[in-house]
Order: sequence, then structure tokens, then C-alpha cells
Amino acid sequence: MENKLKRIDEIFSNKALFEREVLDIKSQKDKSEVMHFLSNLLVKDILKEHINFLYVEKMSDFTLKHIVNILFKEIANEWVFYAIDILDCSKEEALEQLADARVKFIHKLVLEYYKDYKDYIFEDIADTFIELLASMNPDSKKILLVNAVINSDLIANRSIIGINSFNQLYRRVKSAKNLKSADLSYLQAKVSDILKELKNDKISVEKKESLLTLHSKYEKKVINMQETKLEHFDASLQRVKRAIFNSLKNEIFKN
Repeated sequence: MENKLKRIDEIFSNKALFEREVLDIKSQKDKSEVMHFLSNLLVKDILKEHINFLYVEKMSDFTLKHIVNILFKEIANEWVFYAIDILDCSKEEALEQLADARVKFIHKLVLEYYKDYKDYIFEDIADTFIELLASMNPDSKKILLVNAVINSDLIANRSIIGINSFNQLYRRVKSAKNLKSADLSYLQAKVSDILKELKNDKISVEKKESLLTLHSKYEKKVINMQETKLEHFDASLQRVKRAIFNSLKNEIFKN
């Protein structure tokens, strides 16, 4: 028991050791991957009703104030899992070890992570606004929310961007979807044409190898196109997304 307590003291007195042992972070790349995962978890799941526009019902529900607390909870949970699995503590023992000083230790770590990696969260949040637009039709109940976002500090320079209403954005989204669909159809047609050629038993070995290489190339292009974000096809959508991101990053939006 004495050795266990000594090890716990060591872990909570050394940030690098805590990161390595509890969070499995051994490099900046590891830390970046952890924060990408946590950002996705917050936006897509835990805080979706507050920061994911696909789930936010009204503008007054949108808030960033829960993010740091949830990050703290997730990292504290990692400590509990580590203490149970590696140090053979009971859940009660693991929680008991989170005394005031250790709570402050984790909280300081969380604030550091949030400061260094909050851009990941803000990027994911901005993505959900474009995703919302892409999912809507002219009769959607979410039009009020979109117009509220447009007229909020989230899009601080809307006159410069040239977007003042849902209808304008809807036209841009529709155009972007058509462009993406056309590009995707072209690539899929190329794949289909290559497959037809491959079915020809009379083609040479060299030609077949060339076609197989080409098929692999276009298959990857199809996947990349499917994953390409909608704002890639429209400059106005890019500006809207960047405006939301910048308002969050520069703390122009207050909630």
C-alpha cells in the first residue's frame, strides 16, 4: 500500500509522468491525437445540444461554458481507469486520491490543453454549421436558428461576407452540393469505365496492370471526394465557416 501511495504521489507531481502513464501521451503527436478525439467527443456527443448546430435548438442554447468542465471530467475519468487497471485500486480508492491539490493539478492541465488545442473544438463547431446547412430544405424548422447565427456575433462581419439570410446561404449550399455531386459522378464514371475495360479478356498483361493502377488511383479520388467538405466548393461558405471559427477563437462571441 505504501508503494502504491508513493507511486500516486509521483504521478501527481510530474506532468510528463501523468501524461505518459495516465493519458498514454508520449509526444506532441499523441497529445494532438488525444485532443482531436476529445474535441470530436464533445462536439458529436457529450455537448452536442450546446455546441453542435445539428442539435442546438435555439441560439440561447449555444454556449462554450461547459467545455472545460467536461474536459476535466474526461481526464479525471482516465485517472480512475488507470488507478483501477494498473494500480489495482478500487473505484472508491481512485476517487479518494483526487484530493484538492490533485484536482488542481488536473484542472491546470486541462486549462493548458484547452488553451493550446481549443482550435480543434472551434473548427469542429464551425463544421457543424455547414453540416446543418447541407441537411436543410427551405421548409426546415431550423431556419430561425440559422438566421439567429447569421445575426449574432458568431458572424461578426456579415456585411463583408455578403450573407444576410438563410435564403442566401441555401443558394450557396445548393450550388456547392451540385458541384460536389458533379465531380463525384465524374470520378465514379471513370471507375466504372476502367472496370469495363478490365473485363475484356483480350487486353495485354501490361494494359491490365496499368488499368489496375489507374483503378486504385480513381478509387482513392472517389473516397477523397466523398470526404471533401462542402465549403471547398463555395467561397461564401468558406468565409462563413472562417467567420464562426474566428469569432470563437478571438472571443468575439460572448455567451
